Amino acid sequence: MTRHGKPRSVRGAALLASGTVAVIALGAIGYEVYTSHRGHPAAAATRPVSADPNPARSSHALHAPRPLPPPVPHQFVAPAAPTSFEMKGAGFDIKATACQMDDVLPLDPPGEQEHTVCWVRNTFGVAPGSSSGGTSYILGHSWAENPLEVLNPMSELAMKQVDFQKPHPQSGIPTYPITDLNGYRVILHTSTGVLTYKVADAFAVSKDQAAYVKPLMAATTPNRVVLITCGVLNGVDVDVNIVVDAYLESSTAT
Repeated sequence: MTRHGKPRSVRGAALLASGTVAVIALGAIGYEVYTSHRGHPAAAATRPVSADPNPARSSHALHAPRPLPPPVPHQFVAPAAPTSFEMKGAGFDIKATACQMDDVLPLDPPGEQEHTVCWVRNTFGVAPGSSSGGTSYILGHSWAENPLEVLNPMSELAMKQVDFQKPHPQSGIPTYPITDLNGYRVILHTSTGVLTYKVADAFAVSKDQAAYVKPLMAATTPNRVVLITCGVLNGVDVDVNIVVDAYLESSTAT
């Protein structure tokens, strides 16, 4: 399959060809661990001594654990096809309609390219939900020759941090760490609710080798979203995919 006269790649050889962007939701529930930090002994030694006439109460106040922050809100959201997509942070806010597509190689999202991403509805992954048992895959497009394509803003920002001189191997495949997208939110709206994921990790990888990075293709990982897009930098296509890991942060039923 081709687009703009350019050949499409297949999953076994290259996850995405030039002009194609995939957003993959691979799922594992992210848990935030809260800890109570007590003062370092050296710091405690220089701290002013309380004049409280009740030493027992003062000691208890110093060593009592701090209350935990309220838990992240989670409501049960039944698995369902996403109808809209958003990714937002300090650098951009991408909003798109989510369509559906079959798992047919090469993976090539159909339809309008500037405001649409597509969910792979069968075989390759599962429908997103608050307790999904696997990966949900959503694909879109980015292309240097059309700056308005849906995931170009994410790709441009990510590629500015890629250093090809400092690979970080995963599954024996060279990957290139990206941290500038950490903390961004990915929001999927479905007919049953709203699922919000927080980006924790990202990297670039050669298109020819992306499909061999095991964490990326771990389709049975629950409730983790992985976004994938072609590399675009300064208006030029780069022969890599950008892969973004995001973990479920909250779910709200509708």
